[in-house]
Amino acid sequence: MNQTGGTDLLNLAERRMSWLQNRESVLAGNVANANTPHYSPKDVSPFQGVLNAAHGVALRRTNPGHMLGPTGETHAHRQGGRASLDGNRVVLEDELGKIAQTSDQQRFATTVYGRYMGLYGMALGGGGQ
Repeated sequence: MNQTGGTDLLNLAERRMSWLQNRESVLAGNVANANTPHYSPKDVSPFQGVLNAAHGVALRRTNPGHMLGPTGETHAHRQGGRASLDGNRVVLEDELGKIAQTSDQQRFATTVYGRYMGLYGMALGGGGQ
């Protein structure tokens, strides 16, 4: 949070890119270990949990039928799933789909960051891009 009580968008963008980079690294490790016996794939906790932990704001469950929110953890955790004959649980198609999704999110985040910086340039009289 900044001094005026709003969200620091540049800090938020930095945190998001760091989270995406961490997730990409974990997913790449899953692909690299696709033939390792008894390996279970890992993933990072959702970014919403990172935000909740950073800002001290958590989702509130107002009805017993509502889903529980994320825990705010940022470390990698093992995932379940079907196992091959050697006990490996990595499904390459799933991992590659997650990598593509993460890449799309990185592209979106950098586009938004670039446009945001362009607005700064216009506000400061630089004419923007």
